[in-house]
Amino acid sequence: MATPLATRLLVHGDMPDTWGVFPPPKSPDVPGFSWFVFGLGVALALLTLGFLWAPQRFGFAAPAATRPAGVRPVPFPPWCVPGALLAVASWALMWGKPLEAAALVPFSFVPQWWGFILALDGVVYRRTGGVSLVSRRPAAVLAIAATSCVSWYFFEYLNYFTRSNWYYPNDAIFSRCGYLAWFGLAFTTVLPSTFVVYQLLTTIAPLRARFERGPQIALSRAAVRRLLWIGLLSLAALVLWPAPLFPLLWLSPLLVLTAAVSLAGAWTPFSAIRSGNWAPVVLMGLACALNYLVGEMWNFYSTPQNPNFWKYDVPYVNVLHVFEMPLLGYFGYLPFGMLCWVWWIHHAHLCGVDPAIDVVAGAGPTLARPPAPGPERGRPAQRSGKATIPT
Repeated sequence: MATPLATRLLVHGDMPDTWGVFPPPKSPDVPGFSWFVFGLGVALALLTLGFLWAPQRFGFAAPAATRPAGVRPVPFPPWCVPGALLAVASWALMWGKPLEAAALVPFSFVPQWWGFILALDGVVYRRTGGVSLVSRRPAAVLAIAATSCVSWYFFEYLNYFTRSNWYYPNDAIFSRCGYLAWFGLAFTTVLPSTFVVYQLLTTIAPLRARFERGPQIALSRAAVRRLLWIGLLSLAALVLWPAPLFPLLWLSPLLVLTAAVSLAGAWTPFSAIRSGNWAPVVLMGLACALNYLVGEMWNFYSTPQNPNFWKYDVPYVNVLHVFEMPLLGYFGYLPFGMLCWVWWIHHAHLCGVDPAIDVVAGAGPTLARPPAPGPERGRPAQRSGKATIPT
């Protein structure tokens, strides 16, 4: 996405002061608290919570009476317990100050998260009778990790244009090249951890059913093209007015990428809304928020030797922190979770990889059965059998 860079150069003729400094430092000119913006954020947050609590008030039908799926739990897979032990041991390093293992503390972030991913994948495996991403498609896990690294580096790039909404104060542990390499490994965990929490949520049938019978919304291609242009323009506007438009950091890329993928004919989680099924979108947003509620806790209590420790400096609403994150900031994880999924679909199709991540049938292409050919994987069907997605 060259829009932020081109906008900055065309309007200002230069790059941000912190450009090229990695990890990004704290910005000196972030606006302070605003009651108006905070009040608006609280109103939107309460509306979101009302929707999650009582979707029937927003046009959703009551969940249909369903019989239990009848999936017989299987034993935990071989990677579950080792993953849990790795996560717990790394957690202890992250929070403690063990003199005997002090040299390992700066390197505890990546094994902590990958241990968490493997352990939770094992729980999904047991609850679904043996269906999980690691068990069915281990190569896809590596592809998702690579996509995760590339995708989050894009957000670090975008963060330069928004006065560093987040920054990493423990910036003297590694060399600059060391930070680039280590953070690249750390960023491989963003999408896989979100996806595995989503998979776990989909195994909770009553939760899934709450959002499966909602309003049916189908947009024309012309409308989707307009949304694509709105997304691109909003990205440019974010660069010009980064403080008042800071929420667009999470919304504009979602709009652009979802519109582009949809115009290419590929399935997205928003495709299910055509038939009234909002569960993929809602559960992925919830999964991201829950995933990073845990992540924020791990981050908050970590030692000064953690190079991945982050803080926030969000305009206007940087109050009422839950761990390091301002309370309203957690609602930004909802659209970010959806973006994670669309990002993976985009990259998977570019690389010719099956993008299926669902372990429960009904939301989209699943791991439990082979993906249907043609229109099921990409709508409408392409002559080549695969959707071509513009970059």
